[in-house]
Order: sequence, then structure tokens, then C-alpha cells
Amino acid sequence: MFGRVIVVNPNSTERISAEVHDAVRDLAEELGIEVEVITSTGGPPAIESDEEVAASVEPMIETAAGHKADAYVVACFSDPGVAEMRANLEAPVFGIAESAVLAAMSRGRGVGVISAVEKAIPRHERYWDRIGVAARVVGDVASGRGVLDLESEEAYEDVLDAGRQLADSGADVLVLGCTGLTHLRARLQDDLGLPVVEPCQAAVTFAAAALRDASP
Repeated sequence: MFGRVIVVNPNSTERISAEVHDAVRDLAEELGIEVEVITSTGGPPAIESDEEVAASVEPMIETAAGHKADAYVVACFSDPGVAEMRANLEAPVFGIAESAVLAAMSRGRGVGVISAVEKAIPRHERYWDRIGVAARVVGDVASGRGVLDLESEEAYEDVLDAGRQLADSGADVLVLGCTGLTHLRARLQDDLGLPVVEPCQAAVTFAAAALRDASP
């Protein structure tokens, strides 16, 4: 094992943490790292508005501080608290949005983002500008389904429609812009015929690479 990675879910919904765990469990074994997914129980049940993003940061940092690791992953697509954690923790910290877009840019020229709700999109766009990748993101389309409303077949059809709109707009690789979409990656990839990047997997992969580079 190269080291231990803590994946912090900044929202307090254990079902989302379980879905993240399912997404990264086999990958962690392949990468030769230990991964534990923990829930920030003091965070909001879902993180969709700017206010919920802000409210998630302090309890998430407190949660992470109580779990020593060789690297950390923040499992919310708004990357809340990543800068603060990088400033205060010695271990490297990876945000899933930044990691996902970087991974997607290595697989296609035009990146499309499937978001959950419309109000998240302006926040995402500000973030792409801040980290310097806006020119490669050809579109961000919301499914109209909240983080906790992505389990039904009707929800899947809405997500699939968002993916089709992005493909029609020139996206040749897609990113799931919400942890609530994690369980849909393989099915969407099959149905759309495009590579689909799951952000938690992307961040864990980057974390494993950092740990391998740091090992003697």
C-alpha cells in the first residue's frame, strides 16, 4: 500500500457517502492505496446553493482534522474548503471538480458537465475561470434533479437528456457534476457512447499518483 486517503463527504447524507464508497472501493485496490470515505455529519444534507457550500466548509474541515491521512479528497463538486485545507494540512488535498475536469481534458477536447440543479451552474462557471479551464468546458447542463433526487428511472432519463444536449453542443467527454450522480457513470457511458468521468474516482486517482511520487 502506498498510503491512506480520506475521502470527506461534506454533506451529512450517509447514502451519498455509501455511493462514493462504492465508486472508489475497487479503484483503491487497483491503485494500491487504502481509502476511507467519511461523512461530515455537521454539514447540510445536500449542497446545492452558495449558502450550503459556505455552511459545509467549517464542519468538513473539523471532520477531516480528526482523521489522519496521507492525502485527502473533498467529495463535493463545488470543491468547498479545498483551499483552506491545503493551507492548513501537510497532506495533499484534492477537489473532485478540479480533478474531474483535468482528467476529462486528457480524454477529449470539449468537456461537458452534467449538473444536478440550475443554480449550481454559475458557481461552477466561476470556478472554471478561477482554475483556468473555462476555455475547455463547452457546456454545463442541469438535469433539474436535486442531489437527493437522482435514484429513480425518471431521474436517469433527465440526466441522460442533459448528456445528449452536451454531446449535441460539441462535448466529446462528460463529467458528472454532482456526487449524487456517481452511481450512473457506467450506464451513461454506455448509453451516450462518450467517456464519462466520475469525479471521486478522478480525485482518488490523482491522490494515488501523489502518494506514489512521494514514496521512497
